[in-house]
Amino acid sequence: MAKTWLTGMLSGLGLAGGEKPSQRVSPYKEAGVSGTAVYGGFVQNIEKNPAVSGYNRYITFSDIMVNTSIVAAGIRYFLGLATKPTWTVSPAQDLPDGESSDEAKAAAEFVEKILADMDVSWRRVVKRSGMYRFYGFSIQEWQAKKREDGLIGIENIEARPQHTIWQWDIDPATGRVRGVVQRSPQTGELFYIPRWKFVYLVDDTLTDSPEGLGILRQVAEPAERLKEYLKIEGIGFDRDLRGTPIGRAPIAELEQAKRERPDDKEFAQQVDMAIMAMRNFVQTQAKDVNTGLLLDSTPFKNIQADGYSWASALRWGMELLQGNSTGIEHLGAAIERTNWELARIMGVEQLLVGQTSGSRALSEDKSRNLYLQVNGMLADMGEMYGRDLVGGIWSLNGFDDRLKPTLEPEDVSFMSVQEVASTLRDMATAGAVLTPSDPAVAEVYEMLGLSAPPEDAGGDLLEGRPA
Repeated sequence: MAKTWLTGMLSGLGLAGGEKPSQRVSPYKEAGVSGTAVYGGFVQNIEKNPAVSGYNRYITFSDIMVNTSIVAAGIRYFLGLATKPTWTVSPAQDLPDGESSDEAKAAAEFVEKILADMDVSWRRVVKRSGMYRFYGFSIQEWQAKKREDGLIGIENIEARPQHTIWQWDIDPATGRVRGVVQRSPQTGELFYIPRWKFVYLVDDTLTDSPEGLGILRQVAEPAERLKEYLKIEGIGFDRDLRGTPIGRAPIAELEQAKRERPDDKEFAQQVDMAIMAMRNFVQTQAKDVNTGLLLDSTPFKNIQADGYSWASALRWGMELLQGNSTGIEHLGAAIERTNWELARIMGVEQLLVGQTSGSRALSEDKSRNLYLQVNGMLADMGEMYGRDLVGGIWSLNGFDDRLKPTLEPEDVSFMSVQEVASTLRDMATAGAVLTPSDPAVAEVYEMLGLSAPPEDAGGDLLEGRPA
């Protein structure tokens, strides 16, 4: 029946009489292929926006990271959290009972020494590697060195910037990366880096492209929209005439008076000074402590058939130009909405909570969600560094894979010393009373910035009486 169904499907595709796919599939081989086309080492992305296609995307991404404030703050904040946790090297559980042998523990200590003996700190390595979440991929090339004890360690781990990766060496059968070609930005020279020599991190959740799909691509459209909104807002402020000072003076009469008294230079100078004083005041950018203006209060005089009458308007005056709203308020709402949209994509909404709305509880809840994202990224990084970096060390030294340790990052979380102390108090109330030598007590003292009690301290800590 399965063969009949396949034959009917191939007939509908017009393949029944021509080329047919093999129906013999081995469980030990891949039956399909990657969904990303790579020709001559160049990845073919289906991208309609030329600003984020090809090499142009790195120019666009760089502009977004530098000039879009919420994106810049989000990246800094996220990577800052990622470098906080402590990394541990856990020995392999090679014994039948699930415990670690002395050899496995020695192997874990050897890896710890290697990570502490590199030219670059491990925190910097983690921070640079975390950019794969934003770009889509990250390549960190490691360089081995011979140690004094005769073994091989790691001298350095250097980032290979995404914009310098020129071509990809892809296995056509499996779609796996076999290496990359890097173009030097100084000389244009090409360098081939084999896969075994670098740690390769990729966000392939939404695509199987070797370049992955990072958050910077997803914020590109709203970031461009935000830039246009800000540009329009700047133009609106420049062209908004509301609040512009307006000075009023009987200039025509004064000029006529000057013409009627051509020989009176002092009078002409006084007229010019009065008009100049008004003009300077109108053009004042900022008020000084003694800024003021004295104006003539004489109103205009109208000539009528039965004599003269005085108008309500003064001959000299100063006021601010009034006008209707120009839509700046609505534009401000659009800018705020787009900022929130970018923060949601970045996962850093808590950076905006409290500006116009929200509460501390909401901020803490969103912070916990961000911590989960950071923990997930660090878990992926630990797995990849364990495979690519520790695996490379093991291959160069010829160690037994059974003894290979794992890299495990500490979870990112915010611990309130008040909450911890309250929990310990509740435990003591329930009967689980702690002594000063308990490790939990030392943790609380450290959170408070105090020196831990001596290990041989006796007595009941919470009750204040001998245990």
